[in-house]
Amino acid sequence: MPANGGSTVACASAITTPTPPAVNDNCGNAITPTYVGESSTPACEGTVVYTWNYADCEGNNHDWTYTYTIEYEPFTDPTDAGSTVACAALAVTPTLPTVTDNCGNTLTPTGPVMGGTYTTCEGTITYTYTYTDCEGNTNDWMYTYTIEREDFTMPANGGSTVACASAITTPTPPAVNDNCGNAITPTY
Repeated sequence: MPANGGSTVACASAITTPTPPAVNDNCGNAITPTYVGESSTPACEGTVVYTWNYADCEGNNHDWTYTYTIEYEPFTDPTDAGSTVACAALAVTPTLPTVTDNCGNTLTPTGPVMGGTYTTCEGTITYTYTYTDCEGNTNDWMYTYTIEREDFTMPANGGSTVACASAITTPTPPAVNDNCGNAITPTY
C-alpha cells in the first residue's frame, strides 16, 4: 500500500475529494478501491479524513486515507477610521465595517471599549471594537472622533442714551451659548 496522504488547507471550502492512488495486488492486477466515507467537517479547525478500502480477490484488504488539516489563517486587519466634529454630543456610535475571516465568514465584533483624551472641551473620543474568528485570531477596529470646538456667535453689542450719569446702571449681559449649545458665563 502507498503511504497515506494529506495536506493543510486554510478553509473547509478548499477541501475536495482526493483521488485515491493506483494499487495493484501481489500479482500485478489493479485493485479498484471502495470508498468508505469521510469524517465530518469541524466547525472551525481540525481534520477531515477520507477513507478508501483496497481488497484483493483473496480478501486481503487495507485502508488508504487522505487527511485534510484545516488551519485558519489570520484575517485582514480592518482599516481604522475617524472624523472631526464640533461637539462631543456628535461623537455617536459609529457604523461598523463588515469584517470577514480568512474564509469569508462575517465576524461579529465585541465592544466598544471607549477611550480618548476628551475631558470637557476638546480632545478625542475613541470607539474600539474587537473582531475574533473561530480560531482565536483577533483584530481591533478603532473609530476616532476629534472634538474641535467652533467659534460661537455673539449678539450685537448694546447701548442706550441717558440724560444723567446717575442713571447709569450695570447692564445685564445677554445669554450666550457656545457652538454646542452650552451656556457661557461671562467674565466682568
